Amino acid sequence: MCTTNKNGKKSSKIRKRVLGENGMTESQDYYQLHQDNVDSERSKDNVEGRTLEKLVYVAATLGILVLTLVVSSQQWAMPFLFAVLSPLIIGIRMIFYWKLKWQYFMIDFCYFANALTYVFLWFPEHENLYRAVFAVANGPVLVAAAVYRNSLVFHHHDKLTSCYIHFMPPLLTFCARWFPAQTSLFWCRTFAAEVPPFSPVWMYAVPFVFFLLHSVTYFLIVNVFVKPEDPYVTSYAYLAVKYERLNCIGGKWGQALAYYSLNWLFCLCSLPVAILAYTSFPAHCALIVFAFLVVVWNGATYYMHVFNVKGLENDL
Repeated sequence: MCTTNKNGKKSSKIRKRVLGENGMTESQDYYQLHQDNVDSERSKDNVEGRTLEKLVYVAATLGILVLTLVVSSQQWAMPFLFAVLSPLIIGIRMIFYWKLKWQYFMIDFCYFANALTYVFLWFPEHENLYRAVFAVANGPVLVAAAVYRNSLVFHHHDKLTSCYIHFMPPLLTFCARWFPAQTSLFWCRTFAAEVPPFSPVWMYAVPFVFFLLHSVTYFLIVNVFVKPEDPYVTSYAYLAVKYERLNCIGGKWGQALAYYSLNWLFCLCSLPVAILAYTSFPAHCALIVFAFLVVVWNGATYYMHVFNVKGLENDL
């Protein structure tokens, strides 16, 4: 019995040395420790990421409440909001996009339109600029929010930025068009008290010329001189992959012709919508509400069909 005991104790010591105190080999023990560290770091990153998303969610909710108040009764605040927030929000996006090698998205027409609206903010008394900016903001820019599936996703700063870029110029011009005295109340410049009459030249021809000039500039950068390739991403490359029908004509230049022709057609079709909004307060309200409902619906679709799956994957 003594011999059996000794052998049993000896065998137990060997087993502990090989398998460790928890019954695993040293390599298994190391792997488990490493995996625990990885899971811990991943959990920490998830917690930090979700905290940021919560802050963005709260900020977005407050932002919509503030904008609703401003547009409905405190129009004087709209120029100040646009003057401060636009450089800040677009500047932050530029930093993020530069790191992701997405900076060529920043030369899309919507950014040009925001820059033009920002110029108008400091020279609101110029009637022709006023009409051209109104047409651009409430035509191609606002309609693009629906056509290109902007989504109101409250926790997603990038999607919220896209909504901001497409809605703030229309909201600013809405206040300036229908509430010029209130919008000018504390601003350093005076918005036109007497709204200039509709002009087909300045509300259709000139905005389309702006669009054409932007297209030419974009074409020279993306298709002729710079020609960014992987890992850089452009709207042109993204849409060419997403919508293969752009290749219907065939060849590199055929694809470009299809892409730019569709963009020009989109602009020509969206400008009459802006003209209708310029001449009718109910029509302008309906246009903004409709575009907003579209992005809300897209946001709901994201939460139901995308966010649920991603959240489940993270939990697993």
